Amino acid sequence: MADTYGVTQVSLDELLAEDDVVSLHVPLTELTQGMVNEEFLQKMKPTAYLINNSRGPVVNQKALKNALQEKIIAGAALDVFEVEPPEDLEFLALPNLMVTPHIGGNANEAVLAMGSSAIGHLKEYFLDSNT
Repeated sequence: MADTYGVTQVSLDELLAEDDVVSLHVPLTELTQGMVNEEFLQKMKPTAYLINNSRGPVVNQKALKNALQEKIIAGAALDVFEVEPPEDLEFLALPNLMVTPHIGGNANEAVLAMGSSAIGHLKEYFLDSNT
């Protein structure tokens, strides 16, 4: 599959050691909860940035706070937190942390797509049940 898109598949360790930006897009499962921990962050380049747009508990927030304070990584951007709403004001005030609200699902396009999908499923259900 990687060849189709002209990319090279690498191990997670290689990715963390080489990439400038690591963007997380994973579901929250037993395997991914706390996936980004102290060891994960230590493997990243000191000039790298972490972006988490998946689920808050994927990132151990204490480990990330330490990595940002100690300049283990250059910065992070989050729109989800381990605990919602976030309570650690010192963490939120870090100059190398950017936070945004997790409201992508509230965009006009997303609301229209969800509505259209629901209506489509209802039409499909009722049309199929009448035959």
